[in-house]
Order: sequence, then C-alpha cells, then structure tokens
Amino acid sequence: MKPMHAFWALVRMAPGLYTRDVLLQLLRSAIPLLPALIVRQAFDRLSDDAELTAGLWALFALLVGIALARVTFLLMSVATDAKVESSSSALLMRNLFAKALAKPGSIPLRQPVGDVISRLSADTAAVSDMFVYTLMVIGSGVQALLAVIVMLAIDPLVTLVVFGPLAVAGVLINMVSTRIKNYHRESRRAAGEVSAYLGEVFNGIQAIQVAGVQPRVIERFTELNDARRQRTLKSRLFTEVFMVSVWTNTSNIGVGVVLILAAQRIQDGAFTVGDLALFVAYLGWIADFTALFSQNLALYKQAVASLNRLEEALPDGGTVRDLVAPAAASGEEAEGEKPEKGTAVRATRSELKSLQVDGVTYVHSPAGKGVKDVSFHVERGAFVVVTGRVGSGKSTLLRTVLGLLPAQTGAVRWNGEEVHRPEEFFVPPHCAYTPQIPRLCSETVAENIRMGLGVSDEREAAAVWQAVLGRDIEQLEHGLATVIGPKGAKLSGGQVQRVAAARMFLREPELLVFDDLSSALDVDTERELWKRLPEHRSCLVVSHRRAAFERADRIIVLKDGCIESQGTLPEVLCTSSEMSYLWRHEVTK
Repeated sequence: MKPMHAFWALVRMAPGLYTRDVLLQLLRSAIPLLPALIVRQAFDRLSDDAELTAGLWALFALLVGIALARVTFLLMSVATDAKVESSSSALLMRNLFAKALAKPGSIPLRQPVGDVISRLSADTAAVSDMFVYTLMVIGSGVQALLAVIVMLAIDPLVTLVVFGPLAVAGVLINMVSTRIKNYHRESRRAAGEVSAYLGEVFNGIQAIQVAGVQPRVIERFTELNDARRQRTLKSRLFTEVFMVSVWTNTSNIGVGVVLILAAQRIQDGAFTVGDLALFVAYLGWIADFTALFSQNLALYKQAVASLNRLEEALPDGGTVRDLVAPAAASGEEAEGEKPEKGTAVRATRSELKSLQVDGVTYVHSPAGKGVKDVSFHVERGAFVVVTGRVGSGKSTLLRTVLGLLPAQTGAVRWNGEEVHRPEEFFVPPHCAYTPQIPRLCSETVAENIRMGLGVSDEREAAAVWQAVLGRDIEQLEHGLATVIGPKGAKLSGGQVQRVAAARMFLREPELLVFDDLSSALDVDTERELWKRLPEHRSCLVVSHRRAAFERADRIIVLKDGCIESQGTLPEVLCTSSEMSYLWRHEVTK
C-alpha cells in the first residue's frame, strides 16, 4: 500500500471528525481576513476627514466582535485538532501493538523492544502531526486564495510583484525536501538505537555489575547519544531553522517590496493608505500559507519515513495495510466500519472433552532441536505430565501446541475439530498458560492476579487458596495490596510462580498448562497445589518432580524431541529408561 493510500485510509476511519475539523479550519482562517478590510475602510475615512465619526466607532465595535468570534473558532479548532491527532496516532499504536501480541509469543520482534517503544511514541506522533498540519494548510490555503482575490481586485501589479520572493522561497524548500526526509529517518533511527540500548541495559543490570563494565556501558551510551544529537541537529536545522529563516525573511522582503511600490502609487493616487494597510496584513497571511505548505511538505516526507519505520516494527508478514486496518481507536468510530473485536473463540466457551495432538513438529533453526511428529491426547479432567531431560523439547512442545511457536507439521484438535489459529484459541476461557519464568508487573499482588478481570473478592480468594498462596499473602506488608516491584522483585521464586498460578485459576479455563510451575516450590507446597486442582479441570504439565508424576493420569516421556514412552507412572517406569533415570534423580532443568 502506498503511503498516500495509507493516510487516506486513516481519514476514512472517522470522516465526520476530519470534515468537522476542515470546516473549523476554514472559519478559523477566513475570519482573520475581515479586520484588514475594516481597517482599510477606517484608514481611508480618517484620511478623508480626520475625525472619529459614529461610523468609525461602529467599525471598531465590529473589530471587537470579529476578534471574539475568531477566538471562539480558534479554540474549537484546536480541540478538534487534538482529537484528530489522538485518533490517528492511537489507531497506529493499537494496530502495531495488536499485531505484536498476536504473533507467536516465542518468536522475537524484528526490532529491539526499546526501539519498538520509541516507534510507538515518536513515529506515530510524526504521522498524526502531518494530519493536523494538512488540515491547517487547507484552511490557510483558502485564506490565501481569498486574500489574493481581494489584492488583485485592488491592484494587480503590486499583487503579482510581491509573489516573486515567495516563489523563490518555495523552490528552495522543495529542493531540500528529500534531504529533510533522509535526515528525519536518520534522526529517528538514532533515537531508536538509544532506546533499544537502554532497554538492554536495564534488563542486564546485574550482569553489567558482575562483569564490572559500567564505565564501558556509559561510554557506549554516550557514543549513541552523540550520534543521536548530531543527526537530530541536522534534521531540526533543515525542518525548523532553515525553513523558519527562509519564510521570515521572505515575508519581510515582501513587505519591503509593497512599501516601495505603494509609495509611488500613493503619490499617483492609484493606491490609498488603507490599501497599503490591507496589503501588509494580507501579505503576512499569504506568507504564512506558503510557510505552512512547505512545512507540511517536510512533515509529509517525515510521516512517510515514520510509516516505513512502523511497518518495519511489525512481525514478519505485517504490512502498512495492517497498521491502518479499521478499529475503534478513538471516541468516534469509523463510519460504515465496525470496530475490530476479538475473535469469537475468546468470548464463547467451548467445553473441553478431548484435546488431540497429531504429529506436531517444530524444529528450531539452525540448532535442529525441537519436537518431531509428537502425538498424544488429553481427556477432560486428566492430569497429563510431559517430562524428559534438558533439551528434550518439553517447553517447545507446549509452545507449539498453544501456537506460541508455529507448528511446521501436524494438527491440534479440540473436541475433534482442528484449531487453525491456536495462538488465538488457546486463551481464556479455553486455556491459561504459565511459562517457566512467569511475568509479573510492578503492581499490587491483587492487580497481578486479576489483570483487569472484574471478579468478586470471593472468587479471587478462591484462586489464592488454590495456588496455596494464602499464608504468603498474610505475611506481606499490605497483603494483596502489596506492590511487588519490577518483575515481582519483592517475592520469592515460588511466590512468583504461585501468583501466576492464581492468575490462571481466577479465569477458570477449560485447560491449565504449566511449564515447570513447581520448580521453585518445596515438596509439600507442590503436593498441596496439585491436590487443590478441581477434578474436572484438564491439565497439561511439564515437570520432572515426583509429586507431579504421582498425581499424573498419563506421563509423556520425551527424548531428543520424540516420544520415547507414554502411559501411567507404573507403565512408563517399566518401559522407559529415561523415565527410570528421571524418577531416580529428579534431574533439574
């Protein structure tokens, strides 16, 4: 999709909003032309009789009324501009964020996280700024056209002469427009590199301290900031200093030309003092239009570069078309378009009777490790354990079944029907999943459990009880209202895992999937956790612990990415040397 088509698609999301803004821009721009006409009449009357008549006082009163009207429409226009800006930027943010969330979770983003965050803020703002300036240019263009018509009616010769400097300035701006786009792209790239670097530093603070490389980290950060400063300086030099200087001086030259020509024509009687006042005022508005037009041209170049950067941040296969897809991104929905909603599988519960995994394969490249041709089934209420040594493919198997990794072969069936988009299907109320290292937010324990879900306190208490978390909550300073810090820093590893488990239980899914949940739990806590699971709830669990083996209805033993054996605990102990080894040693990951 071409950039212009993408921008037009954004306009079509809320045509009523953009139409209203254009009308306000026209009123906002046309009203300032009236005072010059009134002042012209006032100067001409004063030149004739040099007395303040009742008619002159009426003109002054009219000026006050026009000023009030102008302020009113200006405020309304600014408020609508803000809605336009937020509408376009929010839509781009929402769609980029949605595509990032919809991608298979174990596949990394194409850009570093810090860089993506930078693009979400700065590059979406560049696109929305272009829209606001474009609407301003429309209003200013009509204003300039009306001004030229009035000026031509008064004196065509003076009007045509003063356009010479403006034409020269326009040529200069157009000559540097491509350079402006390139400088903006480089400036945004440098800013993204700084954001990406900061993200890596904050994620690796402990490793940096242990290695004792703080000076080198700061030195590298300084180098990146210097590069960003230089590129940003070039970008702002052309988009702000150069353009402002050109148009300010052009306007001054135009005023000078008017004064020189007007002096002679006033002596000849072909030009009045009122005409001079009007020309000086209108020349400023025309200069403002040409300045806005050229600035908007530069902003368009920058917006195209930013749109390309946003496309680069999309997961593989994403295009600009995905960025401008219809969605309810603002208070005003697109006319003729319904807001994009979650798929039906998210809203409608389909009770699990059986989960069938047939010939699933996913091999990591280039290591060649993963799972190959794995088949098994999980019946309603069954507790199925997947086990094996380090590198046998346990986590890869779970992620492939859930769609977090794209299966290369095979199929997953829910109650006999193939699941075509597992990454969208295996979410609550169908499934809840906790990975090896659960992610918690720097919020309260309660907010980490609820994650925006509106439920009763009784239901929350039940989830806490199921996760064997009650005694731990009592020992926290503020109980469930305790803020746990970044990534759950105030909690132990076992507490983090059980908070994540409580989050799963609260949603009451049909299938619970745990990836080594009990690795940081003591034996008694683990046994109690498995004991408290509802009997009708199906579970698919990666574990190497005896408590899980003893609880299991079926055990799947993996070796080198393939199923070596599966069955009940006595069966696999008899048929699998791998299982015998795990049972004896309870090897850790």
